[in-house]
Amino acid sequence: MGDFAYTLLDTIRNVGDRLSNFFQNHATVKKGITTLPRKTYFWRDATAKYTKTTKPLKRTAKQAPPVSAYTTKTLHYKVRTDPMSSMDTPQLITLHGRRAESHIVLTEDGYLLTLHRIVASRLKRTADVKNNTVLLHHGLLGSSADWVLLGAKKSLPYLLSNLGYDVWLANARGNVYSRGHVSKSINNSDFWKFSWQEMGQYDLPAIIHYIRLVKNTSDPISFVGHSMGATALLVLLSTSPIFNTFIRIGILIAPLAFMVNSKGPLRMFGSFAPQPPLLQQVMSTGEFMPSKVTPEWLSSRHCARPQVLCRNPLFFLAGDILQGHLWDENLLTRVLNHVPAGTSTYTISHYAQLTRNGKFHKFGDVITEFPLNRISLPIALISSSDDWLAPLPDVKKLYFGLSNPIDHFVIRNDNFSHTEFVWGPKADIIVFRKVIDYIENGLSLSVIKLNEV
Repeated sequence: MGDFAYTLLDTIRNVGDRLSNFFQNHATVKKGITTLPRKTYFWRDATAKYTKTTKPLKRTAKQAPPVSAYTTKTLHYKVRTDPMSSMDTPQLITLHGRRAESHIVLTEDGYLLTLHRIVASRLKRTADVKNNTVLLHHGLLGSSADWVLLGAKKSLPYLLSNLGYDVWLANARGNVYSRGHVSKSINNSDFWKFSWQEMGQYDLPAIIHYIRLVKNTSDPISFVGHSMGATALLVLLSTSPIFNTFIRIGILIAPLAFMVNSKGPLRMFGSFAPQPPLLQQVMSTGEFMPSKVTPEWLSSRHCARPQVLCRNPLFFLAGDILQGHLWDENLLTRVLNHVPAGTSTYTISHYAQLTRNGKFHKFGDVITEFPLNRISLPIALISSSDDWLAPLPDVKKLYFGLSNPIDHFVIRNDNFSHTEFVWGPKADIIVFRKVIDYIENGLSLSVIKLNEV
């Protein structure tokens, strides 16, 4: 019955598209005023996005103006006129015509995490897929929403769901969906005393156990992690090797592990020495930049890019949007409104510590490294030659440090920054197709080779 309802909904949407096309193509001018009302809302595309207009709409994608043309005032206006900018993950999934579920997971150390699930239609499950599970973990300062901001046609979760996979989206402790604890308040600094180390040691085990329990299965899970999501998996598998048997394949996109060659302002946050007073205020023991805005004194000194990006903590750390001229302006607005989704200062500090040495070590402890040689899971890596935070030499070091790497896919000279693996206009073609290929065929790779685009 549920599948029938969603099929009916899709049919209604298609009728809406055709009607809007008809009226746009047949509007005539009488006495200088079109026959269409001045304020008309059209069902414009498969994402069910409503657009307010005073002119007949053209059904061609509108490219964003140069990022330098965006200001904070422009962004606020766009947010008000684009409803999707303020929607949460379940609302976006539902708007995209999918079935969404929310699950609450309790970790061993008392944190309450939200898992989002996209339930595949029974009609789309093939005999080969058999409802296999894929777990996606977001990157630095992100959330589950990161994976669906590209819309109904290009987002990785929907591409997987179309093939019949059971897709789960993780939310790390501290982001907007995972701010609960059995005894600690988010207003207490004790709540924020964690880094990505705890995400790997506590969050991922709880999430994986929960999925296995809900589905009543021991079948291994395919894991896809971007940025910090990749870090969390490396921590999990190196500290709890039993989970190497619970996961089928690991696909790490722009993985953050070794970071001595990384660029940008992240390095300033990793000093063990006393920091200047202003920087101490930014690096409090609580949430990292809780206002979700980079202080102006910091962005103006350490960021020469457009201020609308510099004032966003994620882009302040991760670098520019290299394909900004190709971005849809509504996508840019949605991304800037959804990130940062929040994390602890310790998380940023831990990454910054890695930039000062060639080790993948525990928080505040350069001597104790995570034993990557205990990882037996088949792992594929995807990286870019233009990534500030996960530069190619560091990803190569990770590749050769793993016991069972199956491939390293390198995107060269194609202007792929750290964030564009998930949101770039070519992400669905260059990155997501490769991810799906790894999930379906990665374990059959017999020759380790370096692929390049």
